[in-house]
Amino acid sequence: MDIKNVKLVIFDMDGLMLDTEQCYYYGVKEMCEKKKIKVDMSVYRAVIGTSGAIDMKKFNKSNYPDDVVEKMVCQYVENRRIELCEEGVATKKGLHKLLNTLNERKILKVVATSTPKSIAKKLLERVGIEKEFSFVISTEDVKKGKPAPDIFLLACKTAQIPPERSLVLEDSEPGAKAAKTAGIPYIIVPDINYPGKEVAETAEMIAESLIDVERLFAL
Repeated sequence: MDIKNVKLVIFDMDGLMLDTEQCYYYGVKEMCEKKKIKVDMSVYRAVIGTSGAIDMKKFNKSNYPDDVVEKMVCQYVENRRIELCEEGVATKKGLHKLLNTLNERKILKVVATSTPKSIAKKLLERVGIEKEFSFVISTEDVKKGKPAPDIFLLACKTAQIPPERSLVLEDSEPGAKAAKTAGIPYIIVPDINYPGKEVAETAEMIAESLIDVERLFAL
């Protein structure tokens, strides 16, 4: 990929720009530990970056009914999202500098997230970056969420920029798979999960942080 040909950067949100995934993951873990509900958090990690449901038969290792545990987890995440919309959340290292550099290069910026659009916009507004993006697309706008390519293809179509002139920034493997299937070059900035071999080998870069991404565009 020639970085000079990039006209559109598609940003994931949770775990890529905002430190929300850590809040949800460790919050669910702590909640279950306090209630003495034994769970397999690797099953939870597997759905990070997607709109998919947790496989409760694999996740729940306790005597609690699956539907009870599922309701508790979903309610916790929903409540935490509302709290973060009010409190704000930490942004990832290098984000603001990257946004400024893309502005200087007149490169279009959009968001494609698995989080409900109303929540995503509130979170982006709360940290002061919603106006940096031309539009926000969520799983609600497509038939299939990540790892299906639909959300990224819709982003390109809406921006009227072809996939080959676009770049996806993702932290999760499902998001990287979606970009790969869509035929869009992608960079992975790992958060909770490190990408598997399949998507790592075809990524343009496995970046330590968004600082590394900014340096590409600053050259």
